Amino acid sequence: MLSDEDFHNSKILIVDDDPRNTLLLVHMLEDEGYQSLVVVNDSKKALDLYFEIHPDLVLLDLYMPPPDGFEIMRQLMERDLGSYVPILVLTALRDDQTRLRALSSGAKDFINKPFDLMEARIRIKNLLEMRLLHQKALDQNYNLEKKVKARTAELEQTMKELSDFTYIASHDLQEPLRKITTFGDRLQQKYESALGPQGLDYIQRMQKSAERMSALIDALLDFSRITTDARLFETIDLQEVLQNVLSDLELQIETSEGIVEAKPLPSIEADKIQMGQLFQNLISNGLKYRREGVPPRITIKNELIQENLLEIRVEDNGIGFDEKYLNRIFKPFERLHGIGVFEGTGMGLSICQKIVLCHKGSITAQSVLGQGSTFIVTLPVRVG
Repeated sequence: MLSDEDFHNSKILIVDDDPRNTLLLVHMLEDEGYQSLVVVNDSKKALDLYFEIHPDLVLLDLYMPPPDGFEIMRQLMERDLGSYVPILVLTALRDDQTRLRALSSGAKDFINKPFDLMEARIRIKNLLEMRLLHQKALDQNYNLEKKVKARTAELEQTMKELSDFTYIASHDLQEPLRKITTFGDRLQQKYESALGPQGLDYIQRMQKSAERMSALIDALLDFSRITTDARLFETIDLQEVLQNVLSDLELQIETSEGIVEAKPLPSIEADKIQMGQLFQNLISNGLKYRREGVPPRITIKNELIQENLLEIRVEDNGIGFDEKYLNRIFKPFERLHGIGVFEGTGMGLSICQKIVLCHKGSITAQSVLGQGSTFIVTLPVRVG
């Protein structure tokens, strides 16, 4: 809501080469309570004065010695881009051609000469109201943006601290875990005969649990290391990244009698290590969750679905899942199958999702239980 004080404190610049007109306008505006009035009768000084005081309203005569009102408006539109300052044209001409030319030059309204003081008061107040409301909206947007930036920075700092804590805690947990594993091995080797079958079974269960905990900690470390730092992004060859991953998974593919087929991939701006982790997790997922007696077959397709958006589809012929669980599969430590059925930490797809989100992309899945799954990743080709 605007107050009388808001209007009366508004800065008004009056540009007219006829002192009689400017004097009349000044008297009228002062009678209305306006306190910040600046008058210039020499049009050559108008632009400099405008940028010196940054008025809220300009009352501008059209026909003056050069530069005239049209030229002043043209230069204002060129030099003060992005600003909203209403210009109220003062003119004795009432023809449509003059009005259209003035409007296309930047004028917002007109006052005809000789002035009708009541009409002039109303038109001036209307334009000032538009200006003041516009300025209030800008101020509110600016303050809101500041709050959002501050809140975002605060959240980013909190997330960084949480990530650092996760990394440190996970790293520190590895040392006592290694001792558990080491002493378990020694116990089994040195006292195997004394322990008996039941004692050995207990130790083996302990060792298996320690291995699983170690895998979970490694997954947590991987999860905490994923960063959104765009400075790590560079133009990378996704085909080369995929070939390196397939080389690393060669034994796993061979053991499962699996087949991985891929259409050549393009280059994009991304974090090379994270892209390798993404492909490794998705392919390993397809190899692990295979149907009994059916060799895994994984097909990797890609296409440019928009000018700057690449879609990658990783299809498998595995066990699939019920799509009602789609929201669960990307949650950390979430598993749709018991530990005894398929080994794993439940972090693989969570890591994939975090990597994709860090690259301002998206990941989802389609699946038919007992037939296989398709993971659909979309990534920007260029960052920014």
